[in-house]
Amino acid sequence: MIGTALIEGAVWSVLWIIYVYVIVTRFPWKMLHDYPEDIKKAASLPEPTEVQNRNAKIFEVVGSLVIFVSLIVFGIVQFLGERASFLSVFGFVFIIAMLWNVVDLLIMDWLIICSITPKWVVIEGTEGCEGYKDYMFHFKGFLIGCVYTFIMALIFSGIDYLVLNFLIWK
Repeated sequence: MIGTALIEGAVWSVLWIIYVYVIVTRFPWKMLHDYPEDIKKAASLPEPTEVQNRNAKIFEVVGSLVIFVSLIVFGIVQFLGERASFLSVFGFVFIIAMLWNVVDLLIMDWLIICSITPKWVVIEGTEGCEGYKDYMFHFKGFLIGCVYTFIMALIFSGIDYLVLNFLIWK
């Protein structure tokens, strides 16, 4: 079960990476709140047009649906053929979700943003800002993400458990 959760966590992480990449490169104003303070202050992004805002909202909704429906599906498929406790379902979903939190910190934040800092992560007007090398900022975000991950895993494993218990296991 742990091996399957890690594989599905890797798949889920790839979905998140694609989602974040598209937001950062196509709709950077949507991610500005996730950057360190000096970057937020230095950013000189033009105001998005109505069309850009609409496209960003559409992408956010569709992307979020893909990501969160896949999390629900992973949990349901794992326990289709066997009755399991809520704790087992929660543990499985938590591993998947926490793997993304770890990948986000180690790969997205520390490796890509802090170490490599490719052009696509640098917001217009913020070239040279120290926030791009602020490892502690991202670690604090990871700790906050641990709380959100726990809550999210609780909610989504609850959805999985209810679907399994009332629609599948009967």
